[in-house]
Amino acid sequence: METALCTKCLLECEPTIVAKKETFPVRGEAVEVDTRVGVCPTCGEDVSVESLDEEALAAAFAAYRERHWLLSPKEMKSIRAQYDLGQRAFALLLGWGELTLHRYESGSLQDSAHDAQLRMAAKPANVRVLLEANGQKLSEQQRATLRLRLDELEGIEEPASAVWCLPSVQPREQVDEFGGYRRFDPRKLAEMIVFFGAIPGMFKTKMNKMLFYADFLHFKEHALSISGSPYLAFARGPVPEHYDRLTAALVESGDLGVEEKGGKTWTGEVLVAQRQADLAAFSDSERNALESVAVRLRRSTSASISELSHREEAYSRTSPGQMISYRYAQSLSLGSKGRSSAGCARARSNVLPHGSKATRLVPS
Repeated sequence: METALCTKCLLECEPTIVAKKETFPVRGEAVEVDTRVGVCPTCGEDVSVESLDEEALAAAFAAYRERHWLLSPKEMKSIRAQYDLGQRAFALLLGWGELTLHRYESGSLQDSAHDAQLRMAAKPANVRVLLEANGQKLSEQQRATLRLRLDELEGIEEPASAVWCLPSVQPREQVDEFGGYRRFDPRKLAEMIVFFGAIPGMFKTKMNKMLFYADFLHFKEHALSISGSPYLAFARGPVPEHYDRLTAALVESGDLGVEEKGGKTWTGEVLVAQRQADLAAFSDSERNALESVAVRLRRSTSASISELSHREEAYSRTSPGQMISYRYAQSLSLGSKGRSSAGCARARSNVLPHGSKATRLVPS
């Protein structure tokens, strides 16, 4: 542990670390967070420890970002990374100063205008517009590489079957907080249904919650949903807006089967995938989110996963029958961080088709 100067004893000491709640003024607002503070072992006075001060500042900024629904540094990096651009090139494309993005990704607090622009840049179609407007600031090689990457990303989102063109599953045009800032992609939602349909005992109620957790988990970690689907707060928990119509289309096309299960006092329909999900429809981060939900929730019953979803802020703070804002994903109980490669392997093997209080002054 680094040493610190006690201003009361006027001596260098190796401080004792204690947990405290501290309040930070961030942009005129009081933000209280849990921190670790160095204390002089002789007199008990708080001492300044640079690494702990930086840790506390980062926690205060993170709390402020969550309060105002601002992107985290990790989310900003994720948006840039999908275009294979360095910080300087991406900043030039956005029309920013070269150091601005570097400061934000390093932990500085962004303003709301820049945050909104970054969220818009998460969509490849918007970056294509930026390329036309600011592309001259990039090298010829960077422009060519970015065009190829945009073609690849937009190609992933193109419907690949007549099923996705059915009038009953027409895409939702809005790109907003209720679709996770992605245009609704029925192909992706369909492949998600097939993916989870390979798990034994996938009752309809459970399927709805698996889809919700996958979409909201990806938004929590990458500021974008997977499918762009809105979710509605129904009695048994969140349900995708187009779920019934899309499921019916998958059953009609033979991609999905339905089996009736029941006991003495109950019956229910189990969805069974009739083929492997097309994982090429998803990015690496999207596949990771799907696998994480499969690993964590595959053994849940319909009742337990429904109860779990009821405890989520996303559900409890949404009126019955209304769309759920993806902004509540920040408080989602699930997280895929720390999942091992072995866990990913188990997920893949398990989802094959059946049959096959002090106060510090802080700069803003």
